[in-house]
Amino acid sequence: MTSATIPPREPTLDSILRTSWETFHAGQQAPLGWVTHTTAQIRSHLLPTHTPADTALHPDPIDRFHHHLREALADAVRSAQISIDAANSLLEVLDLPLLPRRWQVRLRLPVLIDVTATTREDAFTRAENTIDAALDTLPATIEWDGQEHYEAVGGDLDADEPLGHDGDHTTHR
Repeated sequence: MTSATIPPREPTLDSILRTSWETFHAGQQAPLGWVTHTTAQIRSHLLPTHTPADTALHPDPIDRFHHHLREALADAVRSAQISIDAANSLLEVLDLPLLPRRWQVRLRLPVLIDVTATTREDAFTRAENTIDAALDTLPATIEWDGQEHYEAVGGDLDADEPLGHDGDHTTHR
């Protein structure tokens, strides 16, 4: 008697979602209804309701599935039904491009700038003002909190700077 080998079953969408959740949120329970709702959202976008233009853009059924999956997940994120982290976790497991997101990035950059000033504090102020003016057209905000004052090394007399009597260049003590 020969034993018949049974081919492995394809994983269900439910099992893929549960495995994805467990992979990226080990030990945490998925929110109530998340698997069911996400499965329904994905399936609703995969129904044969696409237009011929969609077929023309994505002629391969697998490509269409990937496109619809990303669209369904993006819609679910937009409507706050799932987090972008959960959606991207699923896309990453499926080796699909992640959904783009906006980021606010805070950088600490060492900047060395030469300024003419009379005191250490004046040097920092002038450096900050110079940087602010240079970056004025960028969609960025500089948060001067005093912690960035690292080092100011006094040099020789700036012979090119006029010795005016306006308070802008000279500090009398």
